[in-house]
Amino acid sequence: MNAVHVSLKWVGMILICMFMSGCASSRLASTLKPSGDTQLKLGQARFCIISYTDVYDKAIPETNNSQYRLTAGKLQDRARKLYPELFADDWAALPVMIKAEIKNDSSSMERAGMFTGLTFGLIPFHGKATQSYKITTDVRDALGESMADKSVSFDVEIGTWVSIVGPLGCIPVPGQADLPRDTVFLFIPLTGDPYATGTKYADYHTDCMIEAVTKSLRSVDTAALETAHKARQSRLRQVAIDGQNFWSFLAPNISRESGRPVSFIALLYQEKPDRGTKPYAQVIVARPGENGGWSPVNGYLRTTRKLTAVSALMENGAPSRIAVRVVEEPPLEDFIDTPDISGPDRADNLRWSNSVLIEAKNRSLEKLLREESRNTLMGLVTRIEKSILDLSEQAERAKDRAQNIVQKGEGDPAPERELSILCRQRIEVLKPILAALKQEAAARRLE
Repeated sequence: MNAVHVSLKWVGMILICMFMSGCASSRLASTLKPSGDTQLKLGQARFCIISYTDVYDKAIPETNNSQYRLTAGKLQDRARKLYPELFADDWAALPVMIKAEIKNDSSSMERAGMFTGLTFGLIPFHGKATQSYKITTDVRDALGESMADKSVSFDVEIGTWVSIVGPLGCIPVPGQADLPRDTVFLFIPLTGDPYATGTKYADYHTDCMIEAVTKSLRSVDTAALETAHKARQSRLRQVAIDGQNFWSFLAPNISRESGRPVSFIALLYQEKPDRGTKPYAQVIVARPGENGGWSPVNGYLRTTRKLTAVSALMENGAPSRIAVRVVEEPPLEDFIDTPDISGPDRADNLRWSNSVLIEAKNRSLEKLLREESRNTLMGLVTRIEKSILDLSEQAERAKDRAQNIVQKGEGDPAPERELSILCRQRIEVLKPILAALKQEAAARRLE
């Protein structure tokens, strides 16, 4: 009897050890491997990853852990570590936009798990999960035009096997491995992680993506890249504003929808900037003209002692650098359209614009009526009428929002009421301007 008890005791201990001995081995391999060449250069050209989008063939679960979300910033940080002579955060670096199309195939892994289950977890079966990547790299020049839009494809394969009972899963899983295989015995890792972050597989995927980007960059003519880089360098200049020196950069504003530059923006800084520096001010200084080319426009700074305009200087039909000047007589046509009232500083922006509009009416309207053609006057009439309609709508919407806030007892209605008042004030300033323009246009028609 005692012998039976002893036997059962040993059998129980063996079974416990077997079921506790969850063992596994995994490997990682890619058809495109990081070169490891930290001294890689493409002449004097430098690059900065500014945009990243990904498209999956299957829906993936959302995660609130930002650690696992790949962004343009994370790609740029990793690219700088892998290729410090190629990627930089300064404004002269050529902007790079990346799109990743990703397909997942884990059917082999699912079959391996099923077969291992049929052996009650004793015999591990080799399963593979493959992610297929198509990385499209779009490089832009100083004017925001695409220099190259190239794609590189590669596959990353994760191979693994697992034994729930017994130590067979500890045997290194067969197949190609770019990094040391990972092995687990009794839930204890037996191999070190060569990636210090502890996110080995995700980091290696990122490195392979950066290698695809680098491969695309290397396929572009180096001389053309150097020329574009020098052109961007020339757009970083110092300018004098209110007797102080500021750094300025002339940057194309690229539409997310069309992928084309839709305007040029002057970014102003109080110190020499990199891409992480917040601008002191930014204004639009060039837009597409009626003939399809670029036309300079005046952008006005709100915080200067005197009214100061910033505009683009043209070279070969394209914006090349910015010019800053003090404006004594504000051109009326620059302040007819409703300013941007979508941001958090909408009230201050509208209040300032209303004030300058009054000054422009008093200083510039008489000269405009005397010198401009009837067609120009009628064009201004149309713009003012559209602006009045837009302001009326904005005022009513702001009023309704304020009333809803009061009725629900949620929040402060004062900002919405202020916006409504400022919109109506602007309408009152525009009405006499509109009347004067219509009267002069009618007089010109009778001549």
